[in-house]
This record gives sequence, structure tokens and C-alpha cells, in this order.
Amino acid sequence: MTNHEAHVAGWLLLPAPGGAVMEPDADVAHAAKHGDVRAFEILYETYKRMVWNVAYRMTFRFDEAEDVTQEVFLAAWRALPRYRNEAAFSTWLYRIAVNTTLNHLRAAKSNPVSTDKDVYQAALDKDQFIQYNPEAPARAVEAEQTLARLLARLEPERRLALILREIEGLSYEQIAEAMETPLGTVRSRIARAREELAALAEHDEGKP
Repeated sequence: MTNHEAHVAGWLLLPAPGGAVMEPDADVAHAAKHGDVRAFEILYETYKRMVWNVAYRMTFRFDEAEDVTQEVFLAAWRALPRYRNEAAFSTWLYRIAVNTTLNHLRAAKSNPVSTDKDVYQAALDKDQFIQYNPEAPARAVEAEQTLARLLARLEPERRLALILREIEGLSYEQIAEAMETPLGTVRSRIARAREELAALAEHDEGKP
């Protein structure tokens, strides 16, 4: 790790989820592209919640979301010299977040000590959720547990497309660009994910 990368990693702290993202001035991304660490810190402060939310909704594990967020921003720092202003910086960063998160899940699945249940059926750590959300009512914890259980049963690419659409609020076109996938495939994945999620929810509700 270079000195610049070590400096960048030094302030990659766990952010609180949520919050709207306002695109910074294009000059900030331009300055960061040319090695301005302070400009990159501004980008980090702007987008850390966005990246963390994606990682968290894919894993429902606070520690893993933090690790993935750090990986994303270090990868972004290294890739910045190749960044071109043809797309918004957020779209470019989403692409890195998508690839990093999916690679993280694939690596976990290929781990000999992991099982499909470990990787795809991650359960919410209730104690950790309460620690980070001390004022959350009991129903919020239950809702989060339900969401974690249902989303974790979706195939990763469908789950990710659904998260980007329904939670992050991206357009189909933005999701296609972030996932580097044809628009028709994105629409199909989201439609299938919605159907599967509804069926899973109905099945769970029907349990005694």
C-alpha cells in the first residue's frame, strides 16, 4: 500500500446508513483524479453512505459492510487516473461497489469453511443492529430481520439489482451502467426479484 493509499484508508470509518447524496462539483473529481487527497476525502464523505448501504444490504453484517466499503474506496483511488467524465462520478463508483460486493460474496462462497447458508442466508446480527441504532423500536429490528432473511434468499445479481432500484433509487439505465449489464437483463432481474420476494414473504406469512 502506498503512502497515499494508507492516508486514504486512515479515515475509512463506518458511516451511518441513509441520507441523500448530492453530486459534488466536477472539479472535485477532476482534482482527485490528479492525486489531490483532500478532494478524494470530499468524495469519500459524499458517497460513503451510498457505498456502505449497498454492501450492508447485500450482507446484513456491519463488519463486512465496513470491509467492503474500504475495499471500494481503495479500488476507486487506484482507478481514478482512468476515470473519465462521460458518466457521473456516483455511477462510476456504483460500478466499483457492485463489482467489489459481488466479488466479496463469491470469495466467501469459495471459502472451504463457508457454506451456502453462510453466504446467501445471512441473518441480521440483532445485538449489533441495536448497538448502531440504539433508539430503534422493536418493530424496526423485526422488520430488518425479515428484510435480511428475504433478501438473502435471492440470487445475488437479482438481489443487487433490486437493492439499487428499490433502496438506492437508481434508474434502470443507471443500474445497467453500474452492473455493466444490458437494460433488458436489468429489467428482467428486478421483475424476477420482486416476484420472488413477494412469494417468499407470502410463504413466510403462511407459516404457523
